[in-house]
Formats: sequence, structure tokens, C-alpha cells
Amino acid sequence: MAIVAEKPAVWVTRPLAQTERLSALLRAHGWEPIVAPLLAIEPTVTEEAARQWSETLDGYRWVFFVSANAAQIAVPAIRDHRPWPPGPAVATVGAGSAAALRALGFPDVWYPVDGADSEAVLAASWTQPERVAGQSLLIVKGEGGRGLLTEALRARGAEVHEWICYRRRVARWLPHHWEPYAQGRIAALLITSSEAARGLPEAMGAERFEKVRERLLAVANHPRVAEALQTLGWRHVVTAPRPGDDALVATLQECYSREKVQ
Repeated sequence: MAIVAEKPAVWVTRPLAQTERLSALLRAHGWEPIVAPLLAIEPTVTEEAARQWSETLDGYRWVFFVSANAAQIAVPAIRDHRPWPPGPAVATVGAGSAAALRALGFPDVWYPVDGADSEAVLAASWTQPERVAGQSLLIVKGEGGRGLLTEALRARGAEVHEWICYRRRVARWLPHHWEPYAQGRIAALLITSSEAARGLPEAMGAERFEKVRERLLAVANHPRVAEALQTLGWRHVVTAPRPGDDALVATLQECYSREKVQ
């Protein structure tokens, strides 16, 4: 595995709008973040859809945003038609998305504290059968993705609607994304999405992907992301022990320190 000296750099592969906090944290620890998104986010909200959803919001017990992208696209679209109603609670999958919702003006956000995936949401008190049976719930999401949350909540007796407000597509890397790698400065790739991991061969190009996967460390934020990388044959994969940017960077630091000692 190639680890370089001086000021090491890492690829940050999140969609562009979600890189600010992670990049700042990396800089604080002496890393140079190279923002190289693997997925591009394309809003699909129409004026008519936003108007229709804005008219039904009052009837939901809570509105669940599957990601920061969902919140950053759907909330302004609703507010173009009306203020956000006080009735429904606002929920999401993890601390990062909760921070995005707070930035949008929601001080009280429900999210699981012991994980950042659908399984953690389904273990939370506010998704248990006695809390959701007979309730109308709205899940705001992108095209595709896992259907576990919707299926499980319906099985628990909830009436669940889905608002699909964006799509994801693989973003092909450009020459400026590759320059630090060609200069020998890239020490690792940070990745936080299984879908992004599966898009690596297309984003990088098959020939470059074959070379990079053999020698570069990848730090994943979840076992499912690590599994997606390993399925692609990525040789050096480590998984952060818990969700969140702090754990991701701490895992990177630990790997880098261990490599320097060896």
C-alpha cells in the first residue's frame, strides 16, 4: 500500500454539497482533502409536485429525510409554496443529515444515536409499532436505494408515502481529480455510500480503477460500504467503528500512523 509523505492528501468522494464538514475536519488534522465526488445529485422536483406535497404535509405524524440531499432539495421546494407546518415531526438517519436539517431551521430533529442506517432507525423508539401503527408517515428520498424502511414501517401498521425528489448518477472523474494521485500525494480514499462504491469503476475508468484498487487504502463508514468495495476487489479496506465524520477521520489517522511506524 502506497502512503506518501509531506502533506498527505485524501480523496473525499461524497456529493459536492456534503463535503464541507469532513473537509474541514481533515484539514484540522493535517490532511489535504481532494474533493472528487463519485455521485452527482440531480433534483427531480417539479413545481406541481412541490405544491401537491405542500398541501398534504399537515396530515403526517412525521417526515423522514433519508439524506442531507433530500432535506436540502425538498425543504426549500416546500417553502416556495408555504411555511413548513408545525404539526409533523422531522426525522432523519444520522447526525450529518440532522445537522443539515438544523441548518434549514429545524431545531428538533429525531434520529438514531446508535447507528446511521435503516436498521438503526427501525430500532429507535419513535418507529416502534405502538408509535407508528395507524399513523401517516412521509419518507423523502432519491430514486432507488433500499426499500427496507418503507416496507418495515408498513408492516408495523403505518401508512407510508414516498416523495422521490432527486436522482443520483455516477460522476466521471476529470483530470484535476487525478493530478494529486499522479504526484504521489493521495494516501487514501474516504467513502460513505454503497452506491458510490459500486460506481467507482465507471467514475475512475476501468484501467485506472484496476490499478488504484490494488494499492490504495479505502476507509469506509459502514460495513455495507466496505462489503461493496470488497466485492469489487478493493484490496485494502478498513471500516470506521461507528458512524460520523469524526470516526472516519480517526480511523484514517490510526491507519496512517500504523503505516508510518512499520
